[in-house]
Amino acid sequence: MTEKVTEKLNFDDSLDAAKELIRRTLFQSDELISDVTRYLTLKEGKNLRAMLLLASAMDGEGLIPKNAVVAAATLEILHLATLVHDDVIDDSETRRGRSSVQKKFGKKTAVICGDYLFCKCFAMVAEASADYPEKFRDISRAMTKICLGELRQFKHNRDLDLSVYKYLKIIAGKTSALFSLSMYAGAVIGGKSEKQARLLGRIGHHIGMLFQIADDCMDYQADFETAGKSIKHDLLDGVVTLPLIYSLAGNPRLRERVAGRAPTKSGIREIIAEVVSSGGVAAAMDTAGRYFKKAEKLIERVECQNNRLILTRVLEKVSGGLQM
Repeated sequence: MTEKVTEKLNFDDSLDAAKELIRRTLFQSDELISDVTRYLTLKEGKNLRAMLLLASAMDGEGLIPKNAVVAAATLEILHLATLVHDDVIDDSETRRGRSSVQKKFGKKTAVICGDYLFCKCFAMVAEASADYPEKFRDISRAMTKICLGELRQFKHNRDLDLSVYKYLKIIAGKTSALFSLSMYAGAVIGGKSEKQARLLGRIGHHIGMLFQIADDCMDYQADFETAGKSIKHDLLDGVVTLPLIYSLAGNPRLRERVAGRAPTKSGIREIIAEVVSSGGVAAAMDTAGRYFKKAEKLIERVECQNNRLILTRVLEKVSGGLQM
């Protein structure tokens, strides 16, 4: 069994250490795939899952067990693996403002790269969970939920009858599950009670739901506000999200337009404009706002003040693009 690490770090140092471990892990990949994994280090993500895990692991003195750093890096690598596979499924040409792995290296290489990252992730999980063997199955359950969420989304591509309930179920799996796991795992590593760990897991669920709905809203807002630019949009992939679901209700003209043949980019801009003008984005933002308030209310029940302060900061970061 791996010896338990007791050294503690503050939040900023822990986050820096997690980022460095991610970079080191990707740079030290086997030479057969190192050019692909190193390419992934050139554009850093938001690291929200790492931030939430570390915030949940923090103690009353504002310090975080160093083994939480390994867990934080592990979940970010897991998230990265899902993004690589997502881009293959969606045939996306860009990711984080650069060519996606599948665009630059080809689909087969991207699939193998995603699989490789999953394997690296599970090796790191096995190491990080040595002190918590009974919690290892929680990782497996979350991974299963993520995969099923992705499959549900794919099965409902171009489904204009997709209900709000089914949409929320999809994002609860494909996005929210990893946020919830991050906070639950951080609480366990930080020595929190099971009651507090489950509370933090629920907060992670609400933040994850908020994050995905906000992202779906931004997809419409960004395109509408910069209509002259060529921006990737969910509509091109047949992905039905909450703003469109709300706009389709009682709008047969819009339904007919979306249901027609694959729209051109100018057609996409027209649909976006109609979704915005009909109140679809505003309604989705209201739904996101309800998840914000649920998370905010639950954060008040977190026992540790340092946890509350950091979690509030992350919550504000996630909701920054929305009018709550």
